[in-house]
Order: sequence, then structure tokens, then C-alpha cells
Amino acid sequence: MFEETTARGLGVASIGIGLTEIAAPQKLQEIMGIGNGENTGIMRVLGVREILHGVDILTHEDPTPGIWARVAGDMLNGVLLGVVAAKTRRPGGFAAIAAAVLPVVIADVVTCMKLTFNR
Repeated sequence: MFEETTARGLGVASIGIGLTEIAAPQKLQEIMGIGNGENTGIMRVLGVREILHGVDILTHEDPTPGIWARVAGDMLNGVLLGVVAAKTRRPGGFAAIAAAVLPVVIADVVTCMKLTFNR
């Protein structure tokens, strides 16, 4: 099924995103314009969450619950991005990060709906 293949791809993407958040939180903060170092721990926790989403999706026969978890994580990320938008000193960098996140969120929601309702 195409949706399951897409879900597996999103699982791999989760691991990549998570590794980036863990390995380079200061760089991500700098790009977003909140590079004061106060958010490094939060970024790394978000990275761990992303990796766990990926592992969940990739290790279960049915990826649907893992994709639902990603959608819930996307909602949390949306709230956090709203906070960052209010504090950023680099609107262009923030916009670039937000623009990179949006297609993944859309893919998560569309895949989640297809997995849930097309069975």
C-alpha cells in the first residue's frame, strides 16, 4: 500500500530530523533567531521524540499509530514555533525553518488520514 510506504519514509525522516536536533541544536536556534543557548535542552528533547517516532513507525507492522503520534508531535511543534515567531531576531531564518517544516506536517496529516480511513 502506497500510504504505508509513505509512512515508512516519514519514519526515516523523523530519525533524520531528530538526529539534526540532537547534533546541532545551537545551529538551528541561530537560524531561527533564538540563538541564546537557553533552548538547547528543549531542542535535544524534541530530537529524541522525533527519533522515537521514527523507530515506532519503522518497527511496527501497522505504522498508523506512529503516524498519529507524529501528528500530535506536529501540533506541539506548531505551538513551539508560535513562541519562536514571537521571539525571533531573524525572521528570514525562522521563515525558512517554518517553510521546511510545513510540507512534512502536510505529509503527516495526509498519510495519517489515508492510513486511518482507507482500510
